[in-house]
Amino acid sequence: MITCADHCCRIDGAVTVDSIGGLLRELQPKLASGVNVLDFSAVEQVDSAALALIFSAMRYARGAGHTLSVVGLPASFATLAELYGVSELLPA
Repeated sequence: MITCADHCCRIDGAVTVDSIGGLLRELQPKLASGVNVLDFSAVEQVDSAALALIFSAMRYARGAGHTLSVVGLPASFATLAELYGVSELLPA
């Protein structure tokens, strides 16, 4: 589930291979309308699909003419990003 206010969207629940398609479809129009912050502080579970969600969101935001920031990433996410060697590519 995604809840948006102003230019920030908070993602709740799980960001996994099972949920990423729906999350991305829900997020695309919000990114096109100017959302530039994704808040993961309410995410309870992540797998490597979360990386795909963030990188896809970055691409959509860039296509809309703005950059994307990510806040509230769980510690397990940092481990995944390091494992895949993409930590330095993640937006602050």
